[in-house]
Amino acid sequence: MSLYLLFSKGGWLMWPVLACSVIGLAVFMERLLYFWRIGRRGALLPHGDEADGRDGMERLFMDVAGGSRYPILVADMVAEVWQAREGGYGAVTERLEMVLDEAVARASSGLGLLSTLISLSPLLGLLGTVMGLIRAFMVIERAGGRVNACALAGGIWEAMLTTAAGLAVAIILTVLHKFLAYRVDRLEKTLLRTARLLTTSLQEGIEDQDSRNPVMRR
Repeated sequence: MSLYLLFSKGGWLMWPVLACSVIGLAVFMERLLYFWRIGRRGALLPHGDEADGRDGMERLFMDVAGGSRYPILVADMVAEVWQAREGGYGAVTERLEMVLDEAVARASSGLGLLSTLISLSPLLGLLGTVMGLIRAFMVIERAGGRVNACALAGGIWEAMLTTAAGLAVAIILTVLHKFLAYRVDRLEKTLLRTARLLTTSLQEGIEDQDSRNPVMRR
């Protein structure tokens, strides 16, 4: 039996289940494109002593501003640190927290919709099965109980097609959701490490500058 014939026998609720699968796959592909775009220029973390001290921060900022190998999110973080540096360590950390929250929120976009589709798909399938069984028992009632067992079995398995389809869609979308959640978690941890590196380097630069200033030493 062809896939199209199975789909048609499942009833009209197969269409909402199909819509859930299409929307879910579209969200997954869009998120994959997003992660590729933000990371295509290289490693997320500066290497070695590239951000060591205030002079290193300045070199790193100029490197990023000139279109270096660092991805978009690192460029945003370095730019925010550089703009807030005159406000001191507190202003820098506050600005970095805002950048981190915005970055994680953008990376998590679509995961809520995927979770909704995962919950909705099997429920739509179950609804289709229940409606199919109701129709099958209505036929039995009209026939006065004189129903061919083969015909009854055929009606029941056709009714259960929507549940099978809904469960299949939910399983696939769950795997895709877990993969995206892993990518978001890894991105958040990497950005936190990058933020700590930048703030530590800036703090070291401030301490070096203060140690060279005789007024500050008094």
